[in-house]
Amino acid sequence: MVLGLVAGGCRNEESQSPLVASVYNHELRESDLRGLVAEGISPEDSASIIDNYVDQWVRQTVLLCKAEKNVTDNFDQQLGEYRNRLLIYAYEQQILNQLMDTTVTDAQIDEYYSQHQDQFRLRNSIVKAVYTIAPKRFSANQKIKQLITKRIFVDEDIVTLEELASRYDLKGYYDGDTWIPFYTLQNVVPITTYNETLFLRQNRSIVLSDDSLTYYVRILDYKVSDEASPEELEHDNIRAIILNRRKLDILNKMQADLMSEAESGGHVKRG
Repeated sequence: MVLGLVAGGCRNEESQSPLVASVYNHELRESDLRGLVAEGISPEDSASIIDNYVDQWVRQTVLLCKAEKNVTDNFDQQLGEYRNRLLIYAYEQQILNQLMDTTVTDAQIDEYYSQHQDQFRLRNSIVKAVYTIAPKRFSANQKIKQLITKRIFVDEDIVTLEELASRYDLKGYYDGDTWIPFYTLQNVVPITTYNETLFLRQNRSIVLSDDSLTYYVRILDYKVSDEASPEELEHDNIRAIILNRRKLDILNKMQADLMSEAESGGHVKRG
C-alpha cells in the first residue's frame, strides 16, 4: 500500500521496494516517493498528498507513453542543449553565491540616481496630496476649507484634517509623504483638465462640489510626465540595476578567466 511509505524505513535494494503503480513498462515504487511528505503531516493529509501524486504520475505517464509511440521527432539535440544550459546556470549560481556582494547602500543608490536621472522619466504626472470628502451641507465644511486653502500648509494641518474626518466619519486620504499617480486622485475627486502641467502649476488647493458632496484637496508636491521620477520611487529599481551590473561583471570576468585558462593550457583549438 502507498501509506506504508510514511511509516516504513528505507530499503537497501530499490528494486525490492513495493510497487505503487505501473503504466505499460513504467513503474512507480515506494522508494520513488521518499521525501514527498514532510514530517509532522497528519496521516490523512499524507494519504491525500501521496494519492494525488500517484494519480498525477499515472496520468502523465499514460500521456508520455502515447506520445513516445506517435511522435517521430528526435529531441536528443534539444535535450542536450537544455541540459547544458541547466549545468551552466547552476555553475554560474555557485559562483555568484560565493562572490557576489548583495549589499547596496543608500549612498550607492543616491550616486547612481544622480548620475542617471535621464533613465528615470515619468510616464504620468504624480502628486503628493491629501483630501477630505464631506457632505455638501455639513457643519465643518468651513473649517475644512480654511485648512485646505491656507497659504502655508503644515503637517499639523494634515493631523487636524484627519481628526475631523475620524470624528465625523468622512472619507479622506492623509498620507502626504507618498507619491500617487495624478489619475488615481482624479478617480476619487472629479478633477477635469486638458492640461495637467498647467493645472498642477496653478492649483495647490482645490475645492469642488457635485450634487451631494464637496471635495477638498491640497496638492503638497507634484511632478509632471517626462520629468525625472523621484528617487524614492526608483529606490528598488536602482538597487536591482546595481545588483544586476555586479552579477554581469562577475560572470563576464569568470568567463574571461576560464577562456584564458583554457587557451593558455592548449585546451582550445580552432580550425
